[in-house]
Amino acid sequence: MITATRYNALAQINRQAKLGAEIARAQSEISTGKKVQKPSDDPIAAGRISELRRAQADQVVWSRNIETAKAVAAQVDTAQNNIGDIFNRVKELTLAGRSESVSPTDRAAIVQELSSLRVALANTATATTPTGQSLFPTDAPLQVSVSATVRLTATTQRSEMFEGISYGHGIDDLDYAIGAAIDAISTDDVATRRTVADAALSDIDRAITHVTNQRAAQGVRASQLDTAAETLIDASAQLSEERSSLEDTDVAAAIMKLNAKTLTLQAAQQAFAKVNSNTLFDFLR
Repeated sequence: MITATRYNALAQINRQAKLGAEIARAQSEISTGKKVQKPSDDPIAAGRISELRRAQADQVVWSRNIETAKAVAAQVDTAQNNIGDIFNRVKELTLAGRSESVSPTDRAAIVQELSSLRVALANTATATTPTGQSLFPTDAPLQVSVSATVRLTATTQRSEMFEGISYGHGIDDLDYAIGAAIDAISTDDVATRRTVADAALSDIDRAITHVTNQRAAQGVRASQLDTAAETLIDASAQLSEERSSLEDTDVAAAIMKLNAKTLTLQAAQQAFAKVNSNTLFDFLR
């Protein structure tokens, strides 16, 4: 009888120790907010959490790439808008200088402004970002990773933007159209000036069309970057949700579990104390 009682006491002590460990575990889950704190807690979940952690780290890099590319794309769009304004102004000045009534002094002023617009165009072609990167690189534009399989560009090659325009005389660059306008307005003979100016205006329209097409292509790049950013946000939310379901503590459930375990332990302790308050004489009766 005494031996049986001893083993029963040991079993009760072990049970209470286990309850105490479970209570401590629940308290830890509540305080840390994590139900998987080490791989042994749940090997399968821990492995998946590790994979999700690496995926989230990759997404941080991709997100930075996208934001950098979007900033460059916005600068390129502004530069292209300025180029469009340059050629709109070139056309206005060429039309004004074509007139028979324009004075030599006015034509000289027009030529001077056209020359300044020509310089502005050249400066735009070699413009750089705040970090020193070319807005319109001479080599192929840098591609940035926006996912594990997708790489996008933020701009176009300089030759694509400023060269390869089909004019009346053949293929040439944007600078040619402004040079043609300057030559036309600099012509003193009225009839010749009108003829040359008309040809220059035709080339200016071709240049404007080219710039418009390039702006449309840049809009596609910007849209692709926006789509990549939205896709990344959705994917990040899914990864965070899955990781949270595996790793984070359900606080309400953990508190209920803690309370239940605490009550069970208290009841076991009270019962154990009552049983073991009996004397040896009580057991021998």
